[in-house]
Amino acid sequence: MANAMEIMKPASQFVAGETERICRLCFTSTQNDGTDLKDSAKIDKYYCNEELTFEDMFLELDVPIETDLPQTLCVNCVSMTINSYLFKRLIKYSESMWNNFLNKLDFSLNLSETTRANAQTIYIIMGKNNTILKSRKKQVTNKKEALTTIKDNIKSRQKYVKVKNKNVTCDECGERFKAKWMLKRHMKNRCSTKCSCPQCPKDFSTYSLLKGHIERMHHPKRIKCKKCPKMFSTEKLLHRHDKMYHLAAICKLCFVQFPSGKDLKVHLDKHEVYKCPRCDKSLLNKNTLKFHLKICGNDDSKKLSFFCDICKKGYARKNGLRTHLKTEHGFGNSLSCKWCSKKFDAVSRLRNHTVKHTKERNYHCEHCGNRFVTQAALVYHTRLHTGEKPFPCDMCEESFLSASRRMEHKRRKHLGPSKECPVCHTKFITTYCLKKHLERHYNPQSKLYILEPDINIDHLSVNDVKQSMYLLQTFI
Repeated sequence: MANAMEIMKPASQFVAGETERICRLCFTSTQNDGTDLKDSAKIDKYYCNEELTFEDMFLELDVPIETDLPQTLCVNCVSMTINSYLFKRLIKYSESMWNNFLNKLDFSLNLSETTRANAQTIYIIMGKNNTILKSRKKQVTNKKEALTTIKDNIKSRQKYVKVKNKNVTCDECGERFKAKWMLKRHMKNRCSTKCSCPQCPKDFSTYSLLKGHIERMHHPKRIKCKKCPKMFSTEKLLHRHDKMYHLAAICKLCFVQFPSGKDLKVHLDKHEVYKCPRCDKSLLNKNTLKFHLKICGNDDSKKLSFFCDICKKGYARKNGLRTHLKTEHGFGNSLSCKWCSKKFDAVSRLRNHTVKHTKERNYHCEHCGNRFVTQAALVYHTRLHTGEKPFPCDMCEESFLSASRRMEHKRRKHLGPSKECPVCHTKFITTYCLKKHLERHYNPQSKLYILEPDINIDHLSVNDVKQSMYLLQTFI
């Protein structure tokens, strides 16, 4: 009776017009996290791959669409609706697969009637697109021998398919390759013919890549997104943007729905699917893990391998050199900060830098209401509420809120100080402590004051020398 009264209260409030945001199914309030029935959800399963609204799901589940009733769903009912729809689609899929299998079996039995009269053993191999029937004069009673024969038949057929599609030719230079991936690698790295952009200095290995670059960077942007102020040059780019930022997406690991693909990517970091064995960092996919392993814990990754031909400045990565050429030498479009005139090569980097001047607090905490300048500051603050410590130390059992806190702990407890003073060779754990110490060397009121310090830098690394010289220039 109490449950019925609890349901009657929000229902009567909705009818009286006091509130419009209640769940259509369970009558709970959807004031903060409701989902409209006209919103779309992207479903990607092996038995169902489509994008549809919750109204379409209701029709499939025989739920009547009444415009006078509430038009929103709560988070729990959204998940239940999607799971119910998936269950119904799975039933249909299984029925179709069984019917397909039984039809193939009937077809195979009909084929067996055409075999020779002296056949003692018949093999039926049912594939996705065709059915193969083989027969032998010898009777096979051993299961292992029968399986070996079937595997040999399948392998012989696979070899035929491979030989049939063996040779692939490069359209630009005529060189022949055994596989498509070898041709792609050749087109990307070795083919002398380059497709140059007529409007900027960039070169591309194929015409399709050049065409995509021109559409993305140089075509006039006249198509506006209906859900945000961004403009695009083609419908394809608009569709890609809409799919990433405005369409709901479901996590395949925990089946939780998110308002956009971007939010889903942030959520995937919490799943430890691709985890670095050296620093315990979780990555999105195998490619990012592979790239991360080349850098993580590898001192060679810090070596300067890419140098500017103009000013001879070196960088450890190619992206660093590309950014330097854009911002320092004008090779390509760059964006300038209107407060300090600092240049950036991407809108996202300029936006992250701008908040340092404006101090706009666009990120608010759901627990206490505090607002923060950056997303990283909000994540760090939220962990203080939840108690989450996702960065464990690999040398002891302690865990920390951030990777920087963990590194500071490892330097204090396990590794020892590594920041050396170039004046007196005293070592410190952090750069901040070293900076405070150097201030005392150049303060006449301090006991550590040195009038003309004799600095020996032979035993220091390149990074330590750069850092030390920067700190010294700050005080001299």
